[in-house]
Amino acid sequence: MRKISTFLATCLLTAAMASAQQTMNVPNGSFENWTTTQGYGIGSMTLYDAYITPTSWHTMSYPLDTTVYFVHIQTNVPLQIMAKDSGNVADGNYGAMLQTFRLTDVLHVPQGMSIGENDTVVMPTILSLGELQTEPTMELMALLPTLMADPTAMTMLDTLNYSRFSTGGMDLNGFRVGKLTGKYKYEVVDEHSSTDVGGVLLIGTRLDQATGKRLIVGGGMNTNLTHTHTYTDFEAAYIALSDDPTVVPDKLDILVLSSAGTTMEQGSKLFVDKFELVEADNDNPESINTANAEPTVSIYPNPSKGKVFAELSEQANVRIYNQLGQTVAQKNNVSGKVSFNLATPGIYVMEITGSNFRTTKQIVVTK
Repeated sequence: MRKISTFLATCLLTAAMASAQQTMNVPNGSFENWTTTQGYGIGSMTLYDAYITPTSWHTMSYPLDTTVYFVHIQTNVPLQIMAKDSGNVADGNYGAMLQTFRLTDVLHVPQGMSIGENDTVVMPTILSLGELQTEPTMELMALLPTLMADPTAMTMLDTLNYSRFSTGGMDLNGFRVGKLTGKYKYEVVDEHSSTDVGGVLLIGTRLDQATGKRLIVGGGMNTNLTHTHTYTDFEAAYIALSDDPTVVPDKLDILVLSSAGTTMEQGSKLFVDKFELVEADNDNPESINTANAEPTVSIYPNPSKGKVFAELSEQANVRIYNQLGQTVAQKNNVSGKVSFNLATPGIYVMEITGSNFRTTKQIVVTK
C-alpha cells in the first residue's frame, strides 16, 4: 500500500510541476513606469538636458569637476542616452531603448570648456537594478572581453566585494534563479559592417555574515544580442560559481548594456522588454529531484579542452546546455563512462535525469 501511495504522490507532484512554471517578476520588468530627472545648467547655459530612466532601475554618472569662464562646475553627468520605445513593443505600452554614445553626445559643451580625454571615449548605456558606482563598474566592464574569451576567469569574481561596484539589486527571497528571459531588438549604424552586440549580465550575490562583504556567488550573461529589427526572445542562464547547493544568492543584479562586445560603436541601440526570472528546477519540470535517489556522477577533466567524460552509476539521460539555455549535446539512456565533445570555449551545465532524480553539474571548457 505504501508503494502505491508513493507512486500516486509522485504522479501528482509531477503533474503539478509540469502544469505551473514557477517565475518571478523583475521590478518594472516591462519598463512601463519611468522617472524624469532634471538637467543641469549655470545661468542661461544648459550643461545637459533632463533625462528619463525606468523606475526601479539605475544608470551610471560621470563626476565632472572643471572650470568654465572662471565658474567652477562640480556635478554628476548621467552616462546614458535612453528613451521609451512605443513601437510594436513586446509587452504593455513601452520598452526601453539604450544607445551607445560619447560624452559629448550627452553634454552641451561650450567653447573653451575642457572635459578631458574622456570626451572622445565611446561608452555603453548601462541599465542596472543596483545603483552602480562609476569607476569600479568601468573596471568590471573591462573584464568582460576576458570573461568571454576565457570562462575560467569567472572564478576571479567570487573574491570581489560586490558592494564596491553596486548597492541594491533585487531581493530573491529564497527564489532559485535558473535564467532570465526577455525580448530584445538591436539596431546598428551600418547593418553590413557592424560587429557590435548588446548584452545582459546576471550577478548573484550573497551577504557574508562573517565579513560583512557581499560576495558574488553566481551569474550569467548573454552577449549575443545581434542585429534584428523586431523584438526577439532571449535568455541568460544563471550558473553558480560553487558546487555547494546551499550557496545561493539572496540578491540579483541585472545589467543591460547597449554595447557588450569587444567593439563598441557610437549610435548602436538596444531595445529590451518583458523581463522575467524562471526558477532553476523548471528547465525540466517533469523530473523529480529526490536527494536520496541521486546517483553518483563524476565529471572530468573539468576544466577541459573540449572532451568531457561523465561517469554515471546508473542509467540516465544527459543533456548539456550553454549559457543561452541552448542544448549543445544530449545522450539518452546511458550509464557508465560517457564522453562529449564541446568545441567552443565557455561555461556549460550538464543535466543528468533519471526516473526519479535530477542533478546538474557545471562544466568549463577553455581554449
